[in-house]
Amino acid sequence: MSTTFAAMKAHLGNTDYYILSMKAQELVNIVKIPKELDGWEDLKLEERYQRDINYTRVRTQIAPYLANDPSRFFGAIIVAAMNFDDAGDAFEPLDAVLTRNLPSKYRGDAEAMGFLTLRGGEVLVPLDGQHRLKAIEFAITGRDREGKAIPDMSPCIDLAQEDVTVVLVPYVAEKARRIFTRVNRYARPTTAGQNYITDDDDIVAVLSRQIVNDHIGGRLAKYHSNTLTTKDPEFTTLAIVYNCNDFIIGNTFGYGKVDKTKLPDKSKQTLFRDKVSEVWGVLLEQIDVFVDALSDPEETGDAKRMEIRLNNLLGKPVAQECLVKTYVRLTGAPTNMESKYACHRLNALPWDITEENVRIWQNVLWSGGVDGKILTKKRLLASKITFYLAGGHMDNEQRIQLRTDYLEQFPEEERDGKDLPEIPTSSRES
Repeated sequence: MSTTFAAMKAHLGNTDYYILSMKAQELVNIVKIPKELDGWEDLKLEERYQRDINYTRVRTQIAPYLANDPSRFFGAIIVAAMNFDDAGDAFEPLDAVLTRNLPSKYRGDAEAMGFLTLRGGEVLVPLDGQHRLKAIEFAITGRDREGKAIPDMSPCIDLAQEDVTVVLVPYVAEKARRIFTRVNRYARPTTAGQNYITDDDDIVAVLSRQIVNDHIGGRLAKYHSNTLTTKDPEFTTLAIVYNCNDFIIGNTFGYGKVDKTKLPDKSKQTLFRDKVSEVWGVLLEQIDVFVDALSDPEETGDAKRMEIRLNNLLGKPVAQECLVKTYVRLTGAPTNMESKYACHRLNALPWDITEENVRIWQNVLWSGGVDGKILTKKRLLASKITFYLAGGHMDNEQRIQLRTDYLEQFPEEERDGKDLPEIPTSSRES
């Protein structure tokens, strides 16, 4: 059975392609995931260019978005058309089917606009968009690939009749593989910060944007990268604010891992918002380095922030994350420090980058001498060491485990006689 679509014909490089729209259900019916094709498993390695589908991501993230969000939208799905008669009359330009002549100013465009007919024997395979394709199917049916109902998601029948943009490329095996690899190789993934800018379903992302805007200042949180260089004018990164807020909510309210796929009810949103605002409000007013870094939020203060980052660990986002997490643990059970005293203890820690101080953080938060570098992948241990140094409550078993974890960061020959770091005398309380 043939089907005709309004379409545009275009050309790029040595490839002719077509731009059209299909109803979502029609797209699901006609497009086949490569693994579903007969003979897929027999193809040579270089021919099996498609990536495996992450069905967990489709079921928990993409399908619920399509089913539940009335503002749903995504870009074109690129498909390769097998058994497609590109040289025949599959495409008829508009000027060939009109009963009267077009005015001259429209004739050039009319050659590229027209109607594309699929005769019914074509097989369409996605070159880009197979996760979205499966998500459409799951969203319409309300069920995953095993036929199980997807939690917190009802079937979205309306989606079946909505329009999806399709870019159709006549199938040539080697060319299809190249198009797939190029599209995916040069499609640069967004950073965590960029994702947090646009995510309206993740309560932690929503609150992190609010904290940046209301407490830190938009220009002082870098979002297009997850790290700061020596010459960056910002105070922190959006990704670090996000990590901190995730910990604040999970640790304070006992939820552990916060649901990032949908917003909680209004009462919880308010509860979470109040708590993260409280924590950041206290720290930005009482942690000395934070106060100095944010004292002049304009360009005139950028040089000072760069200087702080050069000379103090708290000018670096990872150390900031460790401090925030430590504060939350100090002021929570079982330590239960009063917030002002917790900030006093945190201010007393050896954050200045000196030969004496970096030895305390060596192999945990810092590597090398004063010209060394921050360590980004040991922040869990770094937070525990910070908690210990700040006087957080630890039972004997926790202390033994922390010592074991700490010593494992050093070569075996350096462990004899080594113990948990001590705060320099100048940083201790009198």
